[in-house]
Amino acid sequence: MKTYTVDYELEDGTQMYAKVDTDDKIRLHATDEYPPFQAWLSANRDNLPSDIQAKINAGELTILEAD
Repeated sequence: MKTYTVDYELEDGTQMYAKVDTDDKIRLHATDEYPPFQAWLSANRDNLPSDIQAKINAGELTILEAD
C-alpha cells in the first residue's frame, strides 16, 4: 500500500477516501471511520499528503485515538 487520497463524496455528504496501491491503482474506497485508514492516518500524521492534510486543517477529518 502506498497512500490514501481524497476521493468522491456520497449523496449524503459522506467523504470517501481511496487507497492507492504501489502500482498507482485504486482498489479500495473507505470512509474516515475505516480502521486501516485511521491506522494509516495515525502512523503518517507528520507526513500526510496535502489533500488529506487540508481535510484535517479544515476540521473535516479527524485522526481518532487508538483503542
